[in-house]
Amino acid sequence: MPRSMQLALVAIATLLPWTVLASPRVLNMDFVKARTPRSPLQRRAGTVNTRLSNNDDLQYLANITVGTPPQQFVVQIDTGSSDLWVPSDQSDVCQQDDCSQTGQFDERSSSTFDIGDREPFKIVYGDSSTYAGYLVTDTVAVGDTKLDNATFGLVLASKNTPQGGGGGFTTNGVWGISFENSESEVVEQGASQYTGIVGLMKEQGVISRMAYSLWLNDPDAAAGSILFGGVDTDKFTAPLIGLPIVPQSGSSQVLAMNVEFTSLTINSGGKTLVLQDNVVRSAILDSGTTITVLPTDLATKVLDAFGAVIDPAIPEPLVACNLNNADAQFVYQFGGTSGPKITIPVADLVDPHIEGLQFKDGSDACTLGIEGADIDFLLLGDTFLRSAYVVYDLESKQIALAQAKLNVTTSNVQEITGDSIPGVQTVVPSLALEKPTHTASAILGPQQTAVQTLNPNFNGQLTENAGTASFTGGAQSAASGRSGSGSGNQNAASSQKVPSMALTYAVCGAISFTSILFGSLFILR
Repeated sequence: MPRSMQLALVAIATLLPWTVLASPRVLNMDFVKARTPRSPLQRRAGTVNTRLSNNDDLQYLANITVGTPPQQFVVQIDTGSSDLWVPSDQSDVCQQDDCSQTGQFDERSSSTFDIGDREPFKIVYGDSSTYAGYLVTDTVAVGDTKLDNATFGLVLASKNTPQGGGGGFTTNGVWGISFENSESEVVEQGASQYTGIVGLMKEQGVISRMAYSLWLNDPDAAAGSILFGGVDTDKFTAPLIGLPIVPQSGSSQVLAMNVEFTSLTINSGGKTLVLQDNVVRSAILDSGTTITVLPTDLATKVLDAFGAVIDPAIPEPLVACNLNNADAQFVYQFGGTSGPKITIPVADLVDPHIEGLQFKDGSDACTLGIEGADIDFLLLGDTFLRSAYVVYDLESKQIALAQAKLNVTTSNVQEITGDSIPGVQTVVPSLALEKPTHTASAILGPQQTAVQTLNPNFNGQLTENAGTASFTGGAQSAASGRSGSGSGNQNAASSQKVPSMALTYAVCGAISFTSILFGSLFILR
């Protein structure tokens, strides 16, 4: 399924509407989708230290203004972090490159700017990209709704930033909308938490409850929406089922949008392939992550099922492009047998965005939006979330899930006013999180036979016999494009099965910005 959307950031600067409804008290924002050369939101240090794709990423971008008079910014929406930050016009990146298309803050031109006590701000993502400056306050506006004395990070210095799109910043700012107790300085330095933008919306009477609904829509659609303070019942297919947000295994604090995942199957041609059943794992729902990252043992089963190949030269797994035509679906279930199920067409995860990519037999190769990592939980990014309608209630620490309706033009908005989310039919209780009985080392290895396999020349039907991937690794660059070596033999020896994950883990250490920051102090009054 081709995804040819190429929205330039300069075009994104044309503001999309924010709508505040007097009754009910909600704020609806349409956001733009854009492909950029790589998203920095691959996870903050301490959550998932996994390097994801270096290829084009699909981002969800919103328009806000900061200061008086207002200065416009394009920021990326991220449910996996909690800080809003924008770059200063005197930042190292904006000094080197033109940040004007997506926003650069000139605090000297804002009559409502306040640097306060010069509290430091630093956030580190899982690819080691780091942004540092100060926590400041000013007026932040979403559409016509102004939020006074909003706290945000004003970035002066950066390190290890991805290249492209407004200098090193991919979007020139990030709007994290997770829990306030997971703000970067709270987690990393033990600082006191501040009231975030969603909290300010409630404090200043824009919404009744710190909650929002996310509807990413079809991957080929130009825009999706986020609804603060409400639920749009026209955007999903019932049932809408609630889940408790729980701490990750080994932690006592709720710091992320983490729910309990219990099963994964692949359905095709009336047959069902069970990849996991009745094993409780943590799953983080994160709009700032482009793809889906699974524990290595589970990812290996998925990749084996589609005859995927790991090529060290390509960050994502490779599959035959004719999977775009597959009548096959992933079905994720959460909270046990009474919990919500989300169905995702396999075709939605097959991406031909690397031009000229072929296997050596001449067949077209595409990337698959699923990767494996040595973790004991799932990181469910955009390739999962765009099939789901997700309601995040920060106050009751609850997430409600339903199957999303795509390309819907009607709306039926209901305000969230109390502990219960409108439209939720039931809330499943928390299960006791337990570590899986299997480990990555028990699954991987040349002696291991693959699970029931889909032929890379996939015709929409599951095969009857277990086998191994028809293509093995060792791809190399060729004049006609990258190509993988293919055995073409579905009964190949197990030693030729999909190799173990060739992922790079980013280890985020301490990064000093002292010289850069002190060189920039003169710009702050």
